[in-house]
Amino acid sequence: MIRPRPIGPGDTLRMIGVSGCLHEDTPEGVRDAAEACRARFEALGFRVQMDLTCYKQYGYLSGDDLERARALTEAFASDDVDGIVCLRGGWGVNRMLPMVDFEKIRAHPKAFIGFSDITSLHLALHRHADLCTFHGPMGTGLDSSAADSLLHALAGHPDSPFQEEPFTVLRPGRCEGEIAGGNLTLLNAALGTPYDFDFRGRILMIEEVHEMVYRVDRCLCQLLLAGKLDGIAGLAFGSFSGCDNEYPSSGFGLLEILNHYAGFVSGPVIASLSFGHIRRNLTLPMGQRYCLDTYAGLFAPATSSERTVTLC
Repeated sequence: MIRPRPIGPGDTLRMIGVSGCLHEDTPEGVRDAAEACRARFEALGFRVQMDLTCYKQYGYLSGDDLERARALTEAFASDDVDGIVCLRGGWGVNRMLPMVDFEKIRAHPKAFIGFSDITSLHLALHRHADLCTFHGPMGTGLDSSAADSLLHALAGHPDSPFQEEPFTVLRPGRCEGEIAGGNLTLLNAALGTPYDFDFRGRILMIEEVHEMVYRVDRCLCQLLLAGKLDGIAGLAFGSFSGCDNEYPSSGFGLLEILNHYAGFVSGPVIASLSFGHIRRNLTLPMGQRYCLDTYAGLFAPATSSERTVTLC
């Protein structure tokens, strides 16, 4: 895996609409919302270039498939861009994947940031460009509680915030492996496509938002039956914000479902890690080797010093 060079305040980010558009009623409203996204990253000290896709509404997409794919490829190839951050998630990345020039991206590695629908690009960039990427906040979702984590990760020090985060142990143990994964629905959408990913030997990271518990069950069952839990080093569940039971008086709770699938994993399994569709969406360097040790209360890069975290 290729690790992009560290970046920080003073470097240039290009913000791109690779997925959904900004849902405002007027062009002026879209522009104002896009400029607010720019301002969030400029407040961290970055120079921010706004791609034209940030201002477009093509149905519910930020431009047609080809122009979004070209915008992504051109940003990687551009010498005046140090990193790329996505405008927002939604839906649309999968539509443009066949049009992305992954060979050109591999030849010009840069920091790439996003989550949710951007999961599809994380998987594709790992498989077809061998590029480590950052699962982290975007233009519409950068909260101050997640800013330090993003800056740490982009600077090459992603361990600090996560070593202070509590998590729940579903299956004890210790493992090491590259971290990979993302949004559960998009992991399912990759199955059987050229952008599917082999998680064997890796720590699989999974988060979701606003899905009924039975749908979470269904998606995890599909990953299980597709062999995606076979041979993984460990499993880390993040936020499942808004994932409730359709019938509160009956049915399994979310934690019961997560526990059920933890039983199919031979390595350690944890839950409630602070990443995903929540304000404190901490940044994960996908493709970096991590250590997950429930006995020491540790989830951090494998080469970092082992400081303990509090367990729930």
